[in-house]
Amino acid sequence: MTRVLSLLPILLLVQPCLAEEAVHSMSISLAGNLYQTSAGSGSRLQPNVDLRHDTPYGSLFVQQGEAGVGLPAPGGWVSLAAANESQWELGANSSHWMGVARYGLDLPQDGSLAIGYADRLGHASPGSLLLLNLDITLGHWQNQRISLLGWGSLADSQRAASLGHQANDSGRHLEQSNLLLMLNHPFNPRWSLDVGAGSRWMADQQSQHSAGWQAVFSLNAKLY
Repeated sequence: MTRVLSLLPILLLVQPCLAEEAVHSMSISLAGNLYQTSAGSGSRLQPNVDLRHDTPYGSLFVQQGEAGVGLPAPGGWVSLAAANESQWELGANSSHWMGVARYGLDLPQDGSLAIGYADRLGHASPGSLLLLNLDITLGHWQNQRISLLGWGSLADSQRAASLGHQANDSGRHLEQSNLLLMLNHPFNPRWSLDVGAGSRWMADQQSQHSAGWQAVFSLNAKLY
C-alpha cells in the first residue's frame, strides 16, 4: 500500500484544471449479473451509488464500490481511491479493501482506457494487482449507445497464493478477464437501462480457472 500512497504527493502537485463546467451528479442503480462457467452457474444482484462532485482541485467520486479523488492529467485523468472487492469485480469473490491508483485515457464518444495498480488494505489475503479497464463506443443506434466493455487483473504471486488461486511461485497470474458487448437504452433524461453479454474468465481456489459466459443488466436512475 505504501507504493500507492507514495503517489499522493504527485496527485496533489497537479495544477487545478477543470476545462469544462463543474459537475455535481448523483445516480443510483441496481445491477444484476448471471453467469455460466465450467465450475457451474451463479447470479448476483448489487445496488450501487455513483457520485461525482467537482472542486477547483479535482473531482471527488464514488463509483461501483470505489471512492476517491480524480485529477486531470495529459490525455485523460489520474485517480487515487479505496475499493471494496465485493462490489468492485476483482475476481477474488471476497470482501476485502484495496487501495487503487489509476491513469486513464479519454477515448472518443465518452470512451476510456485505464490502467491501474491495487494493493491490499489490511493483512488478510495480502498482495497486489495490475488492472486494466476498457470502455469503447462502437456506435449509436436510435439514441442507444453500443459499446465494448472489458476489465481484467493480474495478481502477484503473494496474492494468488493467499487466495488459493495459484501455487506459490514467482511472477504474476491472470486473476480475471471479462469482455462484454453492451447496449445503453435511455428511457428519458433520468432513467436508463444497460444490458450486455460476453465472456467470463476467473481464477478459482483449486489453482485452476473457470471460463464461460455472462450476462449483465443495470437499471439506472439519475437523481441530479
